[in-house]
Amino acid sequence: MRSFFLLVPAALSMLAASPSLAQDTAPASSGGSMTWLWIVLLLIVLGGAAWYFGFARNRSTRTSAPGVDRDRIAGSAEQAKGSLKEGVGNVLGDAKLQAEGKLDKAEGKAQSTVGGIKDTLRGR
Repeated sequence: MRSFFLLVPAALSMLAASPSLAQDTAPASSGGSMTWLWIVLLLIVLGGAAWYFGFARNRSTRTSAPGVDRDRIAGSAEQAKGSLKEGVGNVLGDAKLQAEGKLDKAEGKAQSTVGGIKDTLRGR
């Protein structure tokens, strides 16, 4: 099945580069240049669909660090976002932004703790 998806883009590119389809001059009709544009657009869409359904959907959805729970990663990201908000709030003197940053940091710490507990229960 995978070889089929490898052949589809190759066949489409050979079809697009075929001398019988290529023309040195624009067609005589006024709408001819738009027809070629639609053909090229169709080839691009078909190639993209072949790539997506052949390769992109089959990729693993696991994180790059298989030993770490996703909650720990998301919690760390939330803490970083909170630190950034708090820092910007300090620079701008915006008390609301500082409070949002502190809240985001607390939520991130809680989420990271939950991920740590999950890791401990899984034995990692």
